[in-house]
Amino acid sequence: MKKKRSVKLFCYILLVGLILLAVGIAIRYTHRKSGLELQAKTALNQLLSCTQQQAEDFDAAIIQSAAEAATDGETGLVQSDEKLREYLVNRFADSMTNACVEDLAMSRTFYTSVALAKDLTTDISVSELALTKRSDQQECYNFSAKLLSSAGDEVGTASGTISMEKDGAKWRASKITLTIF
Repeated sequence: MKKKRSVKLFCYILLVGLILLAVGIAIRYTHRKSGLELQAKTALNQLLSCTQQQAEDFDAAIIQSAAEAATDGETGLVQSDEKLREYLVNRFADSMTNACVEDLAMSRTFYTSVALAKDLTTDISVSELALTKRSDQQECYNFSAKLLSSAGDEVGTASGTISMEKDGAKWRASKITLTIF
């Protein structure tokens, strides 16, 4: 009789342990997924949003890079863009890898929201940002968003893809493609 109770007790303990293990794994997976999506949204918000001050800072970094190139005797296309790179890394390195920052700088993708803010003389913010997990690639999402003026008027829509990678303990964007209409 005692042996039957011991076996039953052991089975109950084992069952409770397995249930707790399954719950722990589910919570960890959900937390990982939500952290990944949150970082993807943070990176996209940073890329797509632009205040008037950020547009002025961007222009100042470009002007300073051009001035440094002229004093270094570089002519034609600006060869030294150290100040611009420094500005971009300071603004985006928390949410994007250095390779992603370089890629977006080379393609001039950063300038998209800056140009909107300057052309419309308004701050640009993101609304209705939606991520859809891509089944063909890990940690990759399609995204869409509305771009709004500071008055709340829609000034464009953005869409593209964002790939994320683990950089140390934090998720960062590793590649972003962007189209704005």
